[in-house]
This record gives sequence, structure tokens and C-alpha cells, in this order.
Amino acid sequence: MYTESITPTVSLSSERSSRTNSTNCVDSDSKDSDSGKDSASDSFNSLIEEKAEENCSNCLDDCIDVKCTGPQYSVPYGEDHCKVIKKRSICCNPVTQTVWGVLLIIMSISGFVFSPLDFMLWEKLNMRPGLPPYEWWANPPDEVKMRAYVFNVTNHERFMKGLDKKLNLHEIGPIVYLEKLQHYNIKFNENSTLTYTAKRSLIYLPDENTYDLNATIIVPNLAVLGMASFLHDSNYFVRTAFRLLVNAHGSEFFIKRTLYEYLWDYRDPVLATSKNIVPAIVPVDNMGFLKRVYSDFTDEVTVDIGPERGHDNFFQINRFRGQPQLPGYDPDTCPDRIFGSTEGVMYHQHITKQDVLLYWRKTVCKLMPLYFESELSMDKVPLYRYNLSEVVFERVRNNTDCYDTTPSLPSGLSDASKCYFNFPIVVSYPHFYTGSPPKDLYVTGLTPDREKHNSYVIVEPITGVPFRAVARMQSNLRMHDLSLFTAEYRRFSGHVIPLFWAEYSQEGLPTEIKWTIYFMVVILPPLSVVIFITTLLLGSFLITRQMYDLKIIKKFIPCIIQLKNKNKTVAANKIFVYERESFIKSPS
Repeated sequence: MYTESITPTVSLSSERSSRTNSTNCVDSDSKDSDSGKDSASDSFNSLIEEKAEENCSNCLDDCIDVKCTGPQYSVPYGEDHCKVIKKRSICCNPVTQTVWGVLLIIMSISGFVFSPLDFMLWEKLNMRPGLPPYEWWANPPDEVKMRAYVFNVTNHERFMKGLDKKLNLHEIGPIVYLEKLQHYNIKFNENSTLTYTAKRSLIYLPDENTYDLNATIIVPNLAVLGMASFLHDSNYFVRTAFRLLVNAHGSEFFIKRTLYEYLWDYRDPVLATSKNIVPAIVPVDNMGFLKRVYSDFTDEVTVDIGPERGHDNFFQINRFRGQPQLPGYDPDTCPDRIFGSTEGVMYHQHITKQDVLLYWRKTVCKLMPLYFESELSMDKVPLYRYNLSEVVFERVRNNTDCYDTTPSLPSGLSDASKCYFNFPIVVSYPHFYTGSPPKDLYVTGLTPDREKHNSYVIVEPITGVPFRAVARMQSNLRMHDLSLFTAEYRRFSGHVIPLFWAEYSQEGLPTEIKWTIYFMVVILPPLSVVIFITTLLLGSFLITRQMYDLKIIKKFIPCIIQLKNKNKTVAANKIFVYERESFIKSPS
């Protein structure tokens, strides 16, 4: 017996109908259920259609699409097809799209208010171990070079004979070293500060030096002249004992030393004997300049960190060797405080042109202010250049000058004796290049050059990272009034003798740091704007679309209700129930 096979189908609308036809819904399968009431095959088909309509109803409960008039297609119905519709409904239903739209709008507005760059700078304030800012600081790159220049005296014999009134100097250098900076004993304090030990040391660079360290020069005898200046106002017996000590050792006013000895191993019998006799006054027996500077270049420093301190105070010194004031200075007479300054490794964030950058270098024994000079660009990064004030060594006349002596120093000189065991050392600009004091006032042979002798820092203003920094200072021996000494000593009375000057130069940054800064300040801001504008438009589109679709969906609700009512009517039809029972009871 031949029975026609019919595949149960349901008609789904491939697109939304126009507003005039949106409610004109038809049941495309109802005609099939009425056409064969008397045959067993029609009853079989009716039973299958009942199952199909049940599946269709479940699918319609999960998806908005319904069968409406318009272009329609017959699609086989089954459980797999309903699962696909359910999956699509999760990501495409109005609630999900509305939530995504709101989230995108919130994210874009938040990005404009608190940008990714702001977030990175805010996070940098915490100096978290493991993140780049902390790691770069804890393990500084070897980019700082120290260049030492010494002065050779060319007319010492004529000067001692009284033929020349001034010493003539000839500069020798540079002698190049790499300054190695180490940070250790790092401790995070509860008051939003960071305490660490900073140690600096020098490494000789033979490939960058053209001078032989064994070459000899004529230099002033620091042991004799320095101690004579130190004892200038002592009583007669002390001065006499000192002269006898000098004569007993046969020490002269000028001596020949190698470059290495002058910088690292400057010894003299007078110095050694004085240390044994009065160790409280003469605590060392080696007066090599670099030896003295770097033998005590291990310092405990406390700096401000954390959001509580803010961008303006970030990494500024809070304590130096446990004290807020300059080492060696009386806080009751010196108003300068070390807090608010920096060692120059890192400056505070969001620097403005009106800011004054305070730089602390123990070798100078003075706070050094730097002022904005110009804008420039390096490696495509916009930067600010700050110059060291050229009047920083001028005398202050309101009785608050921490760097003057008695008798008073001339302008252009700053007392540094408190950092060097009260030895009469004064600092100045190299070659007195500012004209204060005049370059030929005390000696001859100096060749001042602003470009070669000034100090400056080039810093990225948003992050406070220095791209280049140059600090240049000259150490001089200050000779007090020696009128109470013999005629040979009096030749030096009132003189200021340049001894050597040094340049500390940070020559750029490692490539990875430069590219990171370039991305943060050049690429990231405009990229963030593009991303957040895009997310704002996308979020607005999703919400607007759902607002529009809501009106269309309201027109489909009657269609859905009508379709479900038809399904219930068919299920309750007595003829349909009778046919179904007859089919089940019929013999096979």
C-alpha cells in the first residue's frame, strides 16, 4: 500500500514585514491538517504536525522571529535547529545588546575623564615591585659618565719668586669614568615613603681616555696650603707648631703628582703626621679628590611615593640620612631644607614651566635650583629644558645665606667645607664662566665657555623622566688671610685656587625606556581618544537600535499570541483527538 511521505515544515519570515502587513499572520500548515480527515495517512500527518507545532512553539518562545506574511521559506524543524536559535538569542536579544551599549558608553566616558595615561601615572606613584618604573629605578641603567678635568700650574717657580702675581693654569682632561649607581635595602614605609640606600662608585673607561694616568702635573700642596688656610686664625703657638711640622718634613708649596695620585692617592707626610696628632681635626691621610668624594658616597635616602603624596611630591626627598635639613648645616641658622629636592634620577610628574626643580648633589653641598628655559624634542618626544640658575652662587644679603663664611665670600663662590671635614673648599661654576668672580681675578689661563660649562636637565614633563642631564661644578681651594704667617705663605693670602672640575653627564636612556615613554606620551593619548570615540558611537548605536526595534516588536506581539491560540485550538479539537486515537488503535 502506497503512503505519501510528508516532511513537517514551518514557515519562518526571512525579514520583517512592513508596518501594514506586520500583523497579517497566517498558519501555513493549517491547510494540511484539514485536507485529509478520512485517511490514515492524513491522521499520521496530523500527529506529526502536532509534534512539529509543539517544537515550533518552543522555538518561538526563545526567539522573536515569527511566521508572518511576506517572503517566506520552508525550513525543517527539529531540536538542533532550536538550539541554534537559542544560542543566537543569547547574544542578539535586546537585553544583551542594551547592556553592552550601556557598558561601552560608561567605559568611553570614564576613559575621557580618567585616561589610560592618567591610570599609568597614578599606578607609577605606588612604585610597585615588578612593574617597569620600579625595576628601572631599582636597577638603574649605566648611562651616567663622570669626566674629571684637572689644572696644571705652569708658573709655580715664578710665582714663588714674586715674578708673577697670579698662578697660571692649564686644563688637562677629560679623564672619563662610568658612575655606577646602586639602590638596595629598599623598604616601603607606612607613611607613603620609600627608604633605600644609594651607593655610587666609579669605573675607569680605558677605551674613552686619551690621557695616561701616570702622566705628572704640578699642583698646589693641599696638605700645606689647606691646613694653613684652616689654621689662619689660630693662636701663635698652633701656627708655629704647624710651620715647624712643615719644615721638618721638607714639604713644599707645589708638588709633582701623577694624575692618578692627584685624584685617588694624594698623600703627604704633613697630612699623615697631623692625622696621628689631631685625628679629630685631620681625620684622613689621603686627600685624593675622587677618593674623598666616593669613599663616603653611600647614603640612606627617604622619598615620597604613593597617591597620598600626589604627583607634585612624587620621589622628592623627605629625609637624607634620617634628617630633613642639609647635612652639616644648623637648621636654626640655615632655612634651606633638603625635602622637596631630588637626586636627579627621577623628577615629579606633571612638571610645568613655572616649576623650579631642586637638585641635590652631595659633592656640591648645596641645593641647586633649575628653571625652565625652552621646549625641544628628542627621539620625537616633546621635552622641557631646565637650566641651573647662573646666580645660584650669588650672595644673599638678608642674613639667610647658608653658603657664606666669615669673612664673607665673594659672589660666585659657595662654601662646601661642611661636607669635607671643614677643609676650606668652595665650589663655583667651571672656569668662573658667569663672570662672577671675574675669571682673571685670582688666576690666569681660564677659558670660560657657557656651552661647555653650564648645567641643565632635559626632562619629559608628564612622567618626570630625565632624557639628558649635565651637572658641572668646580672645586677650589679658598685661602684665607695668611698675614699672620711668614712671607712665603702670605703670597697665597686671599687667593682662590681652582683645583679641578667635574662633569656628570646622563647621556640618554636605554632604547626600551625611550620607546615606552614615546608610546605613553605620544601614541597613547590620541589612540585613546579614537578608541573611546569608537566605543561611544558603538554603544549609542546599540541602544538606539534597541529603542527602534522595541516599537517593531510591539507589533509582533499580537501575531505571537494569535499563533499560540491557534495551536491550543487545534490541540483541543475533538476531531483531531478522535483521529489520533483511531490511528493508535488501528492494527498494523
